[in-house]
Amino acid sequence: MNFIPIMHWLPKYSSSNLILDFIGGLTIGIMHVPQGIAYASLAQVPAVMGLYTSFFPPLFYAIFGTARQNSLGTFAVVSLMAGAVASRKVDLWNQIHKTSFNSSDIMMVMNSTSVTTVDVNVILVFTIGIVHIIMGLLRLSFVATYFSDQVVAGFTTAASMHVLVAQMKYIFNLPNLPMRSGPGELFLKCYDILNHIMSSNPYSIGISLISIAFLLLSKLLLAPFIRKKFKITIPIPFELLLIIIVTFFSTFFQLEKDFKMRVVGEIPTGLPKPRLPRFEMIPQIMGEAIGIAAVTFAVHISLAKICAKKLKYDIDVDQELFAIGLASIFSSFFSVFPVACSLGRTMVNISVGTKTQVFLYF
Repeated sequence: MNFIPIMHWLPKYSSSNLILDFIGGLTIGIMHVPQGIAYASLAQVPAVMGLYTSFFPPLFYAIFGTARQNSLGTFAVVSLMAGAVASRKVDLWNQIHKTSFNSSDIMMVMNSTSVTTVDVNVILVFTIGIVHIIMGLLRLSFVATYFSDQVVAGFTTAASMHVLVAQMKYIFNLPNLPMRSGPGELFLKCYDILNHIMSSNPYSIGISLISIAFLLLSKLLLAPFIRKKFKITIPIPFELLLIIIVTFFSTFFQLEKDFKMRVVGEIPTGLPKPRLPRFEMIPQIMGEAIGIAAVTFAVHISLAKICAKKLKYDIDVDQELFAIGLASIFSSFFSVFPVACSLGRTMVNISVGTKTQVFLYF
């Protein structure tokens, strides 16, 4: 019962919470769509994987988790970290494939003909889950006490700068920039963008600037006016509205064909078939998995404690390690990339009055 908390609280579930949980689930679900599509590009995977990542992990987390408002799914910082790992490992495989030198990393491509960023992300999710389970078994939840709010905030702020720069190549439509990693990575990426700025697509820049202006004006001016005028407390999904408008605009004006703009393309419908991760790659990505696991755990517990303190209920930190670990392991069979708790979605959950983990099923 303690290991599977849903068996304890679900039989006692109050029907009076259903409406608020439904509203919370619907609101968060709408937020997941644009975030999933956008963050998939950071993870260097197809857009549809962002939707899978928004769908599967929350289903498993609801069974094992004790944080009632935490919204598990895509998270920009973790997606960027996963994308960096995936790009490095694929480049490494290409080097090994083209040369004959001996290397311990040759095991990464044993019994295979190719390694893709999808393969790396999927096994990364599985390995991160294993790391969380091991941390739970060793009772390493005390590590969370060393991640103060200031440390987490500083890391998130610095990482957000990397996310911003990573998106700049899409704003300027510069897909062939060199891969950068290591010390000075951020500055080197900025240099590459400036060095290729004359090759940018003016139509891409124009649409990007209009989209940014639309979101800023909507959030700062239109949303407060609508809330005040119509007494609406539910967040308005301007991001999803923007996606719908730009998708129609792109299709009608043939932006990809006539203006040489990169588009997401058609997103497959339905759910993916379960498939096994590339287990032979675990030794090669274990180090990166430990680092990402520490970040996801720190963010998750920080938000869980904020919610629990604000709404006056208790969480089990050790159980949370098992919950996010099992959610990652089970989800890795359904083509997802590394997941984490989102600050924005979790705060929205609090604002709309979500009561329990049931919201994760709406």
